[in-house]
Amino acid sequence: MTDFARPAHELFGYHLHARDGSLGHVHDLYFDDRRWIVRYLVVAIRRWPPGRRVLISPVCVRALDTRQRRLDVSLGLEQIRHAPGIDADRPVSRQHEIALHEYYGIPWYWTDEAPGGSGSPDDPHLRSMRAVRGYTAATRDAAIGHVVDFLVGPAWEIVALVVARRSWLSGPRRLVPVAAVTRVSWLGKTVYVDPDAVAAA
Repeated sequence: MTDFARPAHELFGYHLHARDGSLGHVHDLYFDDRRWIVRYLVVAIRRWPPGRRVLISPVCVRALDTRQRRLDVSLGLEQIRHAPGIDADRPVSRQHEIALHEYYGIPWYWTDEAPGGSGSPDDPHLRSMRAVRGYTAATRDAAIGHVVDFLVGPAWEIVALVVARRSWLSGPRRLVPVAAVTRVSWLGKTVYVDPDAVAAA
């Protein structure tokens, strides 16, 4: 990544290049809903078979070319071909993550618990940016708009939510820092934010 934050939607559609050839494009980004950081790129593979999607950690990204809309990764085509696939309609489980990290040989990112430790292994803690775009943004008392994008920083951290007050395509927009998010209701599809932070934005 570069040394400044960029809208997440700009990364959708970037072409992925392995060490020995191209393979597909970025379809989505999965982020950790507790630490607000991108954990995986969801890559749509052109072949093996067409439409298959796999997860690739940002740890594997070697370079990002904004002009060519290209991401270079430190993996080989065959390695990606045989990577664990994902079901796009279901959240990623901890067991799936463990298998993924063991397959790629990348370090564990979680430090507050041992892999497979406390908590339900099927507890969904990764979220799709495509899915959360469109969630209502609200304070305790009123809706303030909808989440239309995310700003992603140089270390793949989510810096802020982009909130539109009226429609997706028009109207004022504001940046809400993730530190202002008090909770997210996945069932109600609502992101609750501190009203004082919104007033200052």
